[in-house]
Amino acid sequence: MLVKPERIVDREREWTALARFIEERGRLALLYGPRRVGKSFLLEGLSEATGGVRYQAIAGIRGTQLADFGSALGDWLGAGPLRIDSWADAFARVARLALPFLAIDELPYLLEPAPELPSVLQRYVDSAAGPPLILSGSALSVMSELAGAHAPLYGRAAAMIVPGCLVGRDLAALWGTDDPLSLLWIDSALGGLPGYRATVRPPRGDLDAWMVDDVLHPGSALLDAAQADLAELPAPMALRGTYRAILSVIASGEHSFGAIARVAGIPSGALSRPLRALERAGLVSRTEDVLRARRDRYALADAHLRFWLAVIEPNRSVLAAGGATSLWPRLASTTWRSQVLGPRWEEIVREHLRRGAEERIGSPDVVGGTSVSERAGRRRHELDVVALREGRVIAIGEAKLRRLDARDLERLLHLRELLGAPEAEIVLASATGFAQELERNPALTMVDPARVYGISAP
Repeated sequence: MLVKPERIVDREREWTALARFIEERGRLALLYGPRRVGKSFLLEGLSEATGGVRYQAIAGIRGTQLADFGSALGDWLGAGPLRIDSWADAFARVARLALPFLAIDELPYLLEPAPELPSVLQRYVDSAAGPPLILSGSALSVMSELAGAHAPLYGRAAAMIVPGCLVGRDLAALWGTDDPLSLLWIDSALGGLPGYRATVRPPRGDLDAWMVDDVLHPGSALLDAAQADLAELPAPMALRGTYRAILSVIASGEHSFGAIARVAGIPSGALSRPLRALERAGLVSRTEDVLRARRDRYALADAHLRFWLAVIEPNRSVLAAGGATSLWPRLASTTWRSQVLGPRWEEIVREHLRRGAEERIGSPDVVGGTSVSERAGRRRHELDVVALREGRVIAIGEAKLRRLDARDLERLLHLRELLGAPEAEIVLASATGFAQELERNPALTMVDPARVYGISAP
């Protein structure tokens, strides 16, 4: 097996899949995921380990793109820049290369001005001549459809690799910090995308100062980072406003279909199509209520996009003028906690349980949230965490930024009875601590940021 470069944190699954593809001489692999997830970093590491090459596609018109590819192709062949007339001509020449692989990074740039390119790639893959091909891109809807049922490359991909965000111990290793609360703030503001590590310094003690001086200062790349993602929304210009409105409403804390339609001012009958498009683009995730049918919840798939829409976009002019110092104290106690940090902590706890990280619970089939109705008082209780295995509730829990105490335990015990699941594990997840009476109770599963990020107590 190829040795993974030490500088690549985690990515064992992705590296193994790429290494196997190269060693078995597959013909086509697809590598796709959101911007800054580390696709190019992986491909550079693979090039280093094998001697293969990565070509970075450029945006532009067909002639400019062919000229750029011809220049790179000439370098690989040792012949100087080559004049290429078409993509068919280009891949006829690629077939002569003796390389472990050729990766084309950000392939979607080339597809828009060259709709014939997938068919050219099909012919190349089927020819069995030339190096194996790895196609990579960030436009999730485009990449996922590249080998779809009606696409020329259907059935030809030997590997489809989708790197995810770094979580838990791997996120701590990436940022090189053992402060749990700092990691929670990083996770909430930037998510687990490795690409941000090169542009932002880790916090050094004062988290509010880090937010003002590093994340929100006028020269920060983060002020515009989400614009590239939103610029690639798969829609005609007439629909872009609708998509932005939906994303902003979800970022503000609305998660149900009805609430999104109402707040965004979109008729319910007109909301389904743009929501599905945002899902395909990888910007919105949909999860079913684990106990109630047809109660889907929608969330932003990228933690940084939520932060950008909730905190940065509404205040861009002030932040660009250097106003973070006066603006942040107000945002820190309102928008940051209620729309960003709190919702992200709930997601982190659910992800923690999905990974089977708690031995007392094991590996659930599904983890989500729900609401529980109480007929006697006609009340509805929101439940942050519900884990199921084989259709049976095996754990319920509360995930809050505040300190949790005996009242939270009593509430969960009551809800457990309402659900008819008296044996379900009780999970208390707090970002700031627990009352002493809870810490002394061995029957509880308690989760804090140190546990999530694998940091041992000093």
